[in-house]
Amino acid sequence: MKPKIAICVGHSRLVNGHAEGGAVSVGKISEWSYNRDLANLILASLDDLGIDSIIVSEYAGEGYGSAQRWLAGCLRTMGATAAIELHFNSADTEAANGHEWLHWHSSTGGKRLAESLNREMTAGVPDLRARGLKPKAGGDRGAEFLRGTHCPAVIVETGFGSSPHDWKILVQQKPAIAHAIAEGIADFLR
Repeated sequence: MKPKIAICVGHSRLVNGHAEGGAVSVGKISEWSYNRDLANLILASLDDLGIDSIIVSEYAGEGYGSAQRWLAGCLRTMGATAAIELHFNSADTEAANGHEWLHWHSSTGGKRLAESLNREMTAGVPDLRARGLKPKAGGDRGAEFLRGTHCPAVIVETGFGSSPHDWKILVQQKPAIAHAIAEGIADFLR
């Protein structure tokens, strides 16, 4: 069976017909808007690599939990072999920076995917600090997405939208970030 990658755009739960949006960067762009564009670039890079992928950018459900359960069912129905959910971090201090990769603590496939993504991002976008892998369990941030999927899954935190340093890189090197993520997925599938 040919692999199919789900590129999920974080903060896509619809509220009054619009994506919830998530955090807003120092450039006044929401997580959803930034990552919707990034998802399209990743899809194009995966296509260039011969990897089938699909973008999921509108989640059904009244709250976070129901939206994540809907997403888990959607990923199973579409036959996704791996999934990523795109985000960027935000903090009260501008000093917080770097990319990180969240995976379910007991998922070997999720950890392998996170390792591949981290390795390719560190090599492909060296101006962003590598914060490494973050195993999640219980009710931790992102647990519903990571625990609920039937396939290896990773939450991708490309950097801190609240950091002027990171934001500049996230905007100027968006194609390189997309390429690094696509290469990480390709490496995982090998």
